[in-house]
Amino acid sequence: MDSTLKKRLYQTGAAVLVILSTGTLGYYFITDFHYDIFTCFYMTVVTVTTIGFDEIINVQAYELGRPFTVFIAFSGIGILTYFVSTVSAVIIDGHYRETYKKRKMEKSIDKCANHYIICGIGRHSMHLIDELSVTERNSVCIDLDPDEIKKIIKFYPNQMYVEGDATHNDTLKKAGVENALGLFATTNDDNINLVITLLARRLNPAIRIISLCINHDNKEKIMMAGADNVVSPNYIGGLRMANLMLRPVVSNFLDLILRDKYKDLRFEQIDLKENHHGRKLGDLKLTDFKETVVISVKSEDELIFNPPDNFEIKPGDSIMIITTPKERIKLTEMTDD
Repeated sequence: MDSTLKKRLYQTGAAVLVILSTGTLGYYFITDFHYDIFTCFYMTVVTVTTIGFDEIINVQAYELGRPFTVFIAFSGIGILTYFVSTVSAVIIDGHYRETYKKRKMEKSIDKCANHYIICGIGRHSMHLIDELSVTERNSVCIDLDPDEIKKIIKFYPNQMYVEGDATHNDTLKKAGVENALGLFATTNDDNINLVITLLARRLNPAIRIISLCINHDNKEKIMMAGADNVVSPNYIGGLRMANLMLRPVVSNFLDLILRDKYKDLRFEQIDLKENHHGRKLGDLKLTDFKETVVISVKSEDELIFNPPDNFEIKPGDSIMIITTPKERIKLTEMTDD
């Protein structure tokens, strides 16, 4: 709500209370306490709202009765009218703002391409949104619960979202699934994740789909539905605990990179297009990117660590690097040319 409108609402609300209190107490004292407080309040309400009932209080029997009624009528009607118009303005303003926000959001999503869709807001999706935001990748959240969406918007004001059921074609289309690069099925129900995976794969056969799997036994079913990878938190958590016990330095390697002075660095991959076929790795001039370290090249099913500059690029090769979000964007733009 606009701050000026909010202030006006408080002021007019207070004015209505003042006029009702003045009228009630005024009638109470003018009639020498002959009428009870509620009757005096009722007389004030009838007068201010111009309902037009007969006089509940016989004001002509009292010297100040009619002059006081005239005063309450004129001042009260004006204040009440102003209060009603303010309340209407607040309702219309809120509705307009919400409608405008949704339309603006829909237009932003329509313009999106190569973005990521997160179906289901929960504990896991919060970390996803954070990582996508830090690495400057566009994403759209889908959830049925408006309260869950508000929680996300509180931390990420510019986050795009669709309020709806991700198991419906129309909802996925609103999120731009046909132009999306990837989709995360992150609800806490394996059956819902399976349906989302099926629909997303049918709407966009090229999209990459990562699904959450609460029950590890359902992994194969979700894979058969079209997921590229399935993550089981309990299974992954168990492996992580074992690795931390058996090889703590190796297991903490990523953690060390992602915090403190290295917090802007990320492991990334740059997928090389057909137009780089036959070129040498040195032709990409990766050494010009001062915050980028080349780890390896994945060529077919082989990993070549610390690849030489004369390494010949083949279709489908990917470069594994450690870099910052800004340099990743520049590298992606350069290799897409």
